[in-house]
Amino acid sequence: MNATAAISAYSSVKNQTLSTEDIGYNVVSAALHKLETNLHLLSTSEKKKERANAFEQTLLTIYFLQKSLKFSTDDDLAANLFRLYEFCRIKVIEKGIAGSHNDDEINQCHSFVLEIVKSWDTLQVE
Repeated sequence: MNATAAISAYSSVKNQTLSTEDIGYNVVSAALHKLETNLHLLSTSEKKKERANAFEQTLLTIYFLQKSLKFSTDDDLAANLFRLYEFCRIKVIEKGIAGSHNDDEINQCHSFVLEIVKSWDTLQVE
């Protein structure tokens, strides 16, 4: 599926499932922080149960963040964030399936999300 078709399908599902209320700044902020924490746990924890919980929470949080994106604007920010979240989602699933201990790609996702968190935290809410 190409990016345009994916965005169109995603936007259609989003319009059918979201209420007209905007998802608040604080809710997105909490989700970003949760995603950053869970990606860190996924790559560093030695405890199987903790890693399993981080795996599940990471996927749920990525879905939430993707669902909160607004594609109606003319800029590429939402599309680029969607691609980044999707990259991380795929890498997390691959790690979960393979059960590998190679955390380079998860660390890369963590680094990307940490940069988003830092940028998000500098935004002013009116």
